[in-house]
Amino acid sequence: MADISLSAAVRQSLLSLQSTTDVIERTQNRLSTGLKVASATDDPVAFFQAKTLSDRAFDFTEKKDGIDQGISTVTAAIDGLDAVESLVRQLKGIANSMKSSTGTQFTDLITQYNDLRSQIDLMTADSTYQGVNLINGTGQTLSTEFSDLSTSKLTVSSVDVTANGLDVGSVSAINTSSSRLNFSYGDFLATTWTVGSTTGVSITYVGDTVTLTSASGTKTFSYGTVSVTMSVSAGAPASQKITLTNGTTYTLNLVSGTTARSNVSASGTTLTVEFTGKSAAMALSATSGKSFVQAANSTSIDAIITDLSTALTTLRSKASSLGSNVALLNTRLDFTQKYVNTLDSGASKLTLADINEEGANLLALQTRQQLGIQSLSFAGQAEQSVLGLFR
Repeated sequence: MADISLSAAVRQSLLSLQSTTDVIERTQNRLSTGLKVASATDDPVAFFQAKTLSDRAFDFTEKKDGIDQGISTVTAAIDGLDAVESLVRQLKGIANSMKSSTGTQFTDLITQYNDLRSQIDLMTADSTYQGVNLINGTGQTLSTEFSDLSTSKLTVSSVDVTANGLDVGSVSAINTSSSRLNFSYGDFLATTWTVGSTTGVSITYVGDTVTLTSASGTKTFSYGTVSVTMSVSAGAPASQKITLTNGTTYTLNLVSGTTARSNVSASGTTLTVEFTGKSAAMALSATSGKSFVQAANSTSIDAIITDLSTALTTLRSKASSLGSNVALLNTRLDFTQKYVNTLDSGASKLTLADINEEGANLLALQTRQQLGIQSLSFAGQAEQSVLGLFR
């Protein structure tokens, strides 16, 4: 079958109509997707520039989520610090009340004090956010990344605001009668006062002689800060411990600076160590998380109050430091949000279609299409007129 030949007028009208139809399809696609550059074939340069911006915006959006969680983690730590500060303030109030209390009221206050102190560690343990605790002294750190740069991050180190970390010790009462100080071995930690038995330990002073009595056998005592604030001044090994055996004599120094001698003797089932010195020079002080107080003895209680004041100062300092980190994280969060918006906006300018413009184009193209159809019809009519010559 021979090819169909079209006149030049018909062919031109047909090509014009096909071109208009293609543009209409492209315009309708832009209106339906909202994009003037939907793929690399539309505009390779604009497409890949927009993709680079969109990818960077996505990366920063992921970092933004990490910053959000970092803020929550540090905020949880600050909330815990505030709660611990409230507890320490209450402890300070109880300690002040001890000054004017006696008898059962005094012992009740000590019980309240120790019960409240135990809440400090519970409070710090509860201040965990997604497995990270910045105030219980476990050495955890929070690392928040701001971008793909390895140096663009914030590392927040944990602090120790537990009772031991704040040096807030528990309290025990010392009862005095007939010039005798009585307390049990359980009041001491092994790192400071070590006894080979868990039986009772007592210190008795009569006049200028102080006697320490414990169970029999060879005993090892650490010589750091002890209940009566004394330390070994000579003959101590590097381990800061001395072994007291029968017949051994050591020289010690009382807090007043007066030299005394210790004599060890074994008799029956007890081991007695005598320190000859001025009993008036011996003072009560904290021992490895333990403080000893005496009713109507403001000196021992004032020492506790001083420690609590120091703890409050420490808490305020730590809270200020963590607060600065929250401020920095909030600044970074605000920047990241704005930066992501800028990146998305830039990508949109390269790819988004102007709906109003495309709508106007579609209307004009549809009009052109109708005219093209009419033009093709007219060209066909001109060729059909030739048939009239054969009628």
